[in-house]
Amino acid sequence: MLGRDLMEELRKCGYDARGFDLPELDICDEDALKRVIQPESLIINCAAYTNVEKAESEPELAYKVNAEAVARLGKIAADMKSRVIHISTDFVFNGKSETPYTEDDEPDPVNVYGASKLEGEKLLKQSGCEHLIMRVQWTYGRHGSNFITKLLELAKTRDRLKVVDDQKGSPTSTIEAVKTICKLITLDRFPKGIFHFAALGYASRFEVARFIFVHAGSNVEIEPCDSSEFPTAAQRPLNSCFDCGKLTALVGEPARSWQEPLAEFIDSIV
Repeated sequence: MLGRDLMEELRKCGYDARGFDLPELDICDEDALKRVIQPESLIINCAAYTNVEKAESEPELAYKVNAEAVARLGKIAADMKSRVIHISTDFVFNGKSETPYTEDDEPDPVNVYGASKLEGEKLLKQSGCEHLIMRVQWTYGRHGSNFITKLLELAKTRDRLKVVDDQKGSPTSTIEAVKTICKLITLDRFPKGIFHFAALGYASRFEVARFIFVHAGSNVEIEPCDSSEFPTAAQRPLNSCFDCGKLTALVGEPARSWQEPLAEFIDSIV
């Protein structure tokens, strides 16, 4: 989802970018990585095991993709004097904070997916390559299934839906995320470290759903509920809110409010 939008945006900006995906390239294949990574290049890693539920029963695979493969990527990049931008997640936090998370807050994942992504961050740091870790959250886009598209599909066959109102964050467009990545790579000096990126403002899942259906002109009725009413294999952080001040200061402008890109996305698919 993010990777396809990134390739389109890089080409719009005039970059000679090459994109790889399965089955052409398996990030877990060290020899394949060595074949495609060029010396003194910039690598943007969007590859990940992202099935939060299945990760609970497939921890080895989640760690293989989200941690071990990232470690090898970092070591190859270090050997070739290449730089890495790595995409991570809000799921590295436990969601118990009463304030938005900063990059200095201590991670404490509550599920296998988040733990595997955090391990990938740690191993990338240890690899010795120059790197930037960009944590994103609640992403949606044209090239994959997401919270917005799932809700709109459900509304086609149901008159009433329950949506949790105790999970809070910022629905974030992949288009907005990749535009920010493009801003980062145009800076005079490569920015190193961890940065949080999300749309401006916060909302509960229920509030986002209400916005979606109003904007889409749907008559489906929605009812707020607690996460406890939807038992899942993987626990979700209740607070996913990010403090994005560090990244805002770097690129010189804040992200757009979450409502604006979301309205544009809804218009493009309904």
